Amino acid sequence: MSAEEEATLNPDGTQDTYDGSGDDKDAQEEPQEEDAFVEPPVDRTVLFAVIAVAMAAAFAAILYSVWKKKKEDKQKFEFFDTLEQNQFNIRLPPPVEEYYVVKEKCIAKGWAPGQGKPSQETKENTPGREMGQALMKRAIADIPLIHHMQKEAQGMYRLHNKNMCSEVQWKTFQGAEAMVSGEVEEVRAEAEEIEPGWSQVIWRQAAQYHGMLKQQAEQKMAAQRAQQQKRAEIEKSVAAAKAQTPEQKAEAERARADKVARELMAEEERNKSAGKAF
Repeated sequence: MSAEEEATLNPDGTQDTYDGSGDDKDAQEEPQEEDAFVEPPVDRTVLFAVIAVAMAAAFAAILYSVWKKKKEDKQKFEFFDTLEQNQFNIRLPPPVEEYYVVKEKCIAKGWAPGQGKPSQETKENTPGREMGQALMKRAIADIPLIHHMQKEAQGMYRLHNKNMCSEVQWKTFQGAEAMVSGEVEEVRAEAEEIEPGWSQVIWRQAAQYHGMLKQQAEQKMAAQRAQQQKRAEIEKSVAAAKAQTPEQKAEAERARADKVARELMAEEERNKSAGKAF
């Protein structure tokens, strides 16, 4: 009996032997379970790092969008502020300073406020008349400025009452308005010094003169445009004539000759009819 065999003693004295070969066969025939797929463990540190980077990128994108919008709004408001400032960033015309130069010269000649009535003087170069002409020139030059402020004032007051203009715009407008108002009163005061009573009518006269000068300037420009157009048409005709072939030139000459002949014949017929009438 080998070592691998096992003996079993029966009650009748017989022995059964068992070598275990059947167990090995059964063990071999038992199906083996397939190995299951096991996921590798997840590194939570890496996962948290990825999430943190994604959140930071999203937050940065939001911040950039907000910053960009604020920058665009700021540029837009700065543009309109600059536009309004330029609209009311006005200066008095040069004849204002020219008037004071003339006044100093007239004072040096002996002129004093309230002397005489320059509008009734017959001489051309008296100090009073020189100052009157210089002041009228100054007032006429102020008219466009006054018209501009009168046109814009109503709209600016309405915008300010509705809080639709910036503080910079409003202050710029107020400064321009104060300057123009001061100029109006200064011209009136100077007019009263030159000739008492003139302060009451000087601005009406200046507006009339300005209208006349503006109309004359527009007529002059219209005449210049008409002259330029006529010159262009003549140049075009000359260029077209130069470009004609000899045959075309001969045909044009025949057409002009026929036209002259027809006009002469019509004139003769009219003369004959007139002779028969008498």
